[in-house]
Amino acid sequence: MSPMFFSEIEAARIAQNMETNGRAFYERFAAKTRSPGVRDLFIQLAEDEKKHFAAFEELEETLQSRPSDTSANADDPELGAYIERLLKTQVFSDSGDVARRADQAKDDGEALAVGMKAERDSIVFYQEMIDFVDTKVARKAFDWILKEERRHLSLLGDRAADFAGTQ
Repeated sequence: MSPMFFSEIEAARIAQNMETNGRAFYERFAAKTRSPGVRDLFIQLAEDEKKHFAAFEELEETLQSRPSDTSANADDPELGAYIERLLKTQVFSDSGDVARRADQAKDDGEALAVGMKAERDSIVFYQEMIDFVDTKVARKAFDWILKEERRHLSLLGDRAADFAGTQ
């Protein structure tokens, strides 16, 4: 595997992609679900994903306006390979995969489980980004999104527990 160049700007772009795909999943499932409580949660999460995208779009613009974006870790081939592997295993890494997962989920319980897995994957990725980025503005953005993703996981877990109790 060739070394992967990875910068804070690239991290912001990847985060934008993840948030876009997450929004697509939640919107798709909000339209499919029969449960008003699950629908409301998915609509709320889709709206949150829009805000997350906007925050990472702003981070990218901020980073591009700075003289240098190169992290001290940017040329580390082991780190690049690790991040590449993380990205390939993310639930919301590919828009086609998002649509397939949404279509394959048999019920709201499965959709909630996929959402929880995606949020856990995001937490792992964003935690790694906090350790990777050097600038204060990038650290602040990734710290914020990490808290948001943990909140999403909690909301999904609570709804899954409620959903399982009504089955």
